[in-house]
Parts: sequence; C-alpha cells; structure tokens
Amino acid sequence: MGVKMKVLLPFVFLTLSFVLPQEKWLLRFSVREGSVLNWHIRMVTKKVVNKQSETEVTELWIRERVEQIRPNGNLVWSSQTLRCVINGEVVPVDRTEKTISELTPLGYPARPFTLPPPSLHQLDDWLLDLFGGVSLVFPATEVKVGDKWHYKLSVGLKPPNEPRHLTVNYQLDGREKVGDRDCLKISVKLDSPVKLAWEWKDASVIVTGGAKLEGSFWFDLSLGSVCQRRIKLSIDYTIESERWDGFQFVQTTKYVNQTMDVEARLSSP
Repeated sequence: MGVKMKVLLPFVFLTLSFVLPQEKWLLRFSVREGSVLNWHIRMVTKKVVNKQSETEVTELWIRERVEQIRPNGNLVWSSQTLRCVINGEVVPVDRTEKTISELTPLGYPARPFTLPPPSLHQLDDWLLDLFGGVSLVFPATEVKVGDKWHYKLSVGLKPPNEPRHLTVNYQLDGREKVGDRDCLKISVKLDSPVKLAWEWKDASVIVTGGAKLEGSFWFDLSLGSVCQRRIKLSIDYTIESERWDGFQFVQTTKYVNQTMDVEARLSSP
C-alpha cells in the first residue's frame, strides 16, 4: 500500500495542476474622478543622417488629472507639463496650458484619431508623433496570461502613401510587481512600412522605409491605469529627390535612422 501511494500521489498532484482554471481579467481604465497622476518621463532620441549622428535627451514632469467620468464610462483627462529639461538645459513651459483628451474604458480615443498630413520639412516630427503616440488599449473580453489582441488604427493617408493603417499587437505577459504596485505586464509590438511621395513642377521626392516599435506597459490593477511604460521605436527611411536645376535633373539620396527610447514611471499616487 505504501509503495502504491508513493507512485500515485505525484501523478494525482500533476493532474490537478493541469485542470486548475487560469486567472482571467476584464481589463478597463477605471481611475476615480478627480485623481491626479504625476509622471516622470525620460526620452532618448538618436538621429543618424548619412552617418552623422546627434542625440537628444529629454526629461518631462507631467501632471494628469481625471477631470470627469461621463455616464458612458468615458474618462476625460487633462495633461499639463510642469517641467522640461533637454540635454541638461531647462526649457520654459507654460504651466497653465492643458491638453484635454477623452478615452473609453477600453483605452480607445472617444473621437477619431486625426493627424495632419505629413510635410517634407517636418517629416521626422510627423513620424515620431505617429508611431510614438501608440498607447494601451484593451479587448472587450476577459484575458489570461498569454492571450493576444490587436488594435487597428486608421492613419488617413491615400495610396500610394503608407501607412494607411497601423496594426498594434498586444500580449498579456503576466503579473508583476512595480515597487508595491500589483500590475499586469502587457507587451506591445508594431511593424509598419513607410512610403511617402511629393511632386512639384520641377522636383519630386520619394520616402521609403519602415518603423518598428516594441515595449511594455504595466497596468496597476488597484489604480485602474498604467503606472509604467517602456517603449523603443526605430524608424529607417531613405529620401530620394530629383530636381531640375535649369540644365538637368539632379538626383540626391539621403539615409535617415531615428531611434527613440521612452521610459515613463508614475511618481504619485
């Protein structure tokens, strides 16, 4: 009898471990109205143009406040920059200026996403705003560790320009502590082509390349919001231009690589 128990017990325990249900979560942004969230954000942006590089380190101190919870559950957020330091130098900011946004409990913007069409002179800023603005959204159903979902975002560009849509992929990696905070770690990935074209009477420009984003969000279960995020964005593109100089068409090529590493952490509450 004793020998049988030694053989059977490990098998019984092993079987039970497989049939135990996995924990599931119905994820929603649920910060209380009036809550104030203070962030410290550090961004390192590196730009290489034809092998010549430059680096910019930006630190931001931002205060967010949940101004209102609408009857449908939407959250009205205000965001205010309190301090900005670029490459060690303090940059004056308007402490009274606030940006207002409205999100659904799933994290979707309450109004359609809009971004002005790209211009050649502000191409780098436009690309960083487009890809660097990726945020966390949740699926409508419960999720468990290992589950994946995606969010398809319309950019609004017309053919042959790309991207016309962005598909952002998410995965629930597991439960993890951030200090004393009980969090769910959610990874995010995006891979997109970039193709833009401009034409004038005596010149034309074609931009071809791609963008890749990877990172993680830590969602604080008690707070009902993100408390930390780390994102790495890489954008590579080639600009090919052709211009009539009065005698002939002159062709030039420029290669650009941009990377941006963002680390943001909630300092309070």
